[in-house]
Amino acid sequence: MSLNNKGSFSYLNDDVNWIRLDAVTTAKVERISNSVARVYLVDNNNVQVAVPNNVTMMDEVGNVVAPFMQNFMITWVETYTLTLNGQVVMRINNQKEQSIWGRPDAAHGVD
Repeated sequence: MSLNNKGSFSYLNDDVNWIRLDAVTTAKVERISNSVARVYLVDNNNVQVAVPNNVTMMDEVGNVVAPFMQNFMITWVETYTLTLNGQVVMRINNQKEQSIWGRPDAAHGVD
């Protein structure tokens, strides 16, 4: 299954990103701190639900991320994949970016 970019999540603001997984389940990504976020599932009434056995979160090397109190806890240093019935339905990519700051009058660009 191919995936398309559905936006960016930031550990620096309180926006909660979401993506619909199927007809009755939505995954939400919410910042806990500047380094940690939680991924959790909600139903059509926006009520958090238990992580079902057919949903798995893995890091980029294939280690399973076990749910903690019905949340997948993630950090900014990893890339994660969420599967539903063995099919990839969401990926959270570490973009490995850094911003470059300079004086207001400094020339800048990209070659």
